[in-house]
Amino acid sequence: MKKLNLFTAVVALTASTGTLALPEQAFDTDGFERVTEYGYGPIASAIITSEFAHQLNVYLHPRNEGDSCQYGNVYAQSTEEHIAHAYISDVQANVAIQQANAEIPERYLQENKRLRVSCTNAQGEDYDVIVNIPGAPVVDWQISVEPKGGFIHRPNTYGYHSAYEVTSKISVNNQSNGSRCTTLSNRGVELGLFHNEGRVGPFHSDVFMTNITIDNYYAGQPVLYQIIECENAAGKTMAVKVFTLTNPDSIYLVDEDLIVK
Repeated sequence: MKKLNLFTAVVALTASTGTLALPEQAFDTDGFERVTEYGYGPIASAIITSEFAHQLNVYLHPRNEGDSCQYGNVYAQSTEEHIAHAYISDVQANVAIQQANAEIPERYLQENKRLRVSCTNAQGEDYDVIVNIPGAPVVDWQISVEPKGGFIHRPNTYGYHSAYEVTSKISVNNQSNGSRCTTLSNRGVELGLFHNEGRVGPFHSDVFMTNITIDNYYAGQPVLYQIIECENAAGKTMAVKVFTLTNPDSIYLVDEDLIVK
């Protein structure tokens, strides 16, 4: 009985001194966009400044003098699995602003994430500041190329198809609204892959279908070479397709790649 009374007294004392109090939560209500504004707490805004999906970087703008953050962690949005520790440091160009940095493992690059930063205001009150981090864009590119003209034979060098038909379907989930896609490289052959344009955005998700016949008679290109890239605030996804035009019997894919960076 005495032990129970002692335990009750300790709980009452620690509760009254605040040692059991949990930090306040400052939630990201802006979705997975580059900039998040907070209506309360020690951080006024957070800005995702990552150049690549492997290296997460977020600028933390304090609300008042004396507000600061100490450490952070990155979690998977869907499963709450811990992904990485985030290190907090001052921004060299402006010591009033802090930044959170974390190395993201390869398998999580396209997964939506949540950065939770532990911060304290000038009054000594603790907060967990939540920042939603989009995964790198998810891109599925299906493309076929068929001969549509004669095959031009040339002595002592390669021949090529004089015309070909391209049928393309690109399905994109950029995982945030302020994202863009572009044809990064095409060796001078414009396919109009994004609704008959070379680029599109900002947008969240879409499907782009193209059917076009290319006249290759005078250009004499030996390959059809196309690279597209979709980019959001936290990363980029690049897709590469290369078709050979030098086989008289058919046109076929010789190289393709999907790179998340």
